Amino acid sequence: MEATGGYGKEMALWLLAMDHALKVAIAQPVKVHHFAQTCGLANKTDLQDAIMLARFGELHKPPPFQPMSETYEKLRALTRERAAMVKAAIRLGNRNEIPSQSREAQKIRERMIANHEKAVADLEKAMKALIVGDPALSKDCRILQTIPGIADVVAPTLMGELGDLRDYPHPKTLPAYTGIAPKLRDSGTSVHETAHMTKHGSARVRHVLYLAAMASLRGNNTFSRSYNHLVAEGKPPMVALGAVMRKILVVARVLLITEKNYDPNYVKNPPSQEG
Repeated sequence: MEATGGYGKEMALWLLAMDHALKVAIAQPVKVHHFAQTCGLANKTDLQDAIMLARFGELHKPPPFQPMSETYEKLRALTRERAAMVKAAIRLGNRNEIPSQSREAQKIRERMIANHEKAVADLEKAMKALIVGDPALSKDCRILQTIPGIADVVAPTLMGELGDLRDYPHPKTLPAYTGIAPKLRDSGTSVHETAHMTKHGSARVRHVLYLAAMASLRGNNTFSRSYNHLVAEGKPPMVALGAVMRKILVVARVLLITEKNYDPNYVKNPPSQEG
């Protein structure tokens, strides 16, 4: 089936509850849209959409839907609500830069800003309580927070949006799933565009990875050194930053699999000491 907000997930859960032997897949809308274009369908009806989705599933074999645990679902709900409250508070703060001509309206603005800030604090408190109350989740969160740039907001958001990173079978799966994998457009002698992100998948994950990457550049670590190296080689800053985002996500998965904290002195291929 095609992802349709929360309805697709509800339908998938209902189907699995009806028959546990079913293999339900939720495909990304952009991929389904491009596939439908290649089919050359003249009309768009429910029947044709169903046939097209069946063909898509047969040819591309998308991975089966893996429902999250209740704890991860709660964490996702909390982090998403917090993000929404932060955005609303920022909008209110921007409006408040120009004082209202009405004293009553100004008081309402200030009260709404205070209420939103309190809501953010309450949600962060609930996020912390949920994580502390689950030993496995708490351990994973502590490991993630040893990575430069990942702190109290980024770690829960990554876990809430992506679930257990150990469930992703290959390091390249995560960047592709979250839309931070590079997309090349190069043809002949005239088309040589700079690589950019595909931007498929969760924009929330890309946002927090961007924040983590920016924060990591302020220190002396493997991520900042990688960024400086790429820029020195002539890569555009945003391309280098995208590479750092991918590196952070891949490292996060490896650390959770190995159950180790981030080691700033780790060397992937140490030089030989022989001779």
